Amino acid sequence: MHNKINPSISTEAIISNIWEVRNIYLTKLMNEDMLLAYLEENFNTIAISPVKLEFIKRDLKELRDNSLDLVHYASIIRDTKILGSSSFTPEHPLLEIELHTIFKKYGLAKPV
Repeated sequence: MHNKINPSISTEAIISNIWEVRNIYLTKLMNEDMLLAYLEENFNTIAISPVKLEFIKRDLKELRDNSLDLVHYASIIRDTKILGSSSFTPEHPLLEIELHTIFKKYGLAKPV
């Protein structure tokens, strides 16, 4: 069965919504207290060196300031066009993948 695209939502509007949700969340994560809470919750990390913390914040800022990776987000863009509404939140797995790529650079991995 072929899914029909909903023409009522433009691709640009979908991309803009994803970009906005993502960037608001990245900006919040750049706050040291928020970042430390995120690292503790997701990586069981209660202490991290100030230097490593600054590098992570720098990488979060770079991610926020760069344009959206449309290939990475293609599935949510397509699903939103089909469903007619967005399910993109800061907890979306595609955003988590982007974040975990950054944290992995600094030796942080999700506990099993």
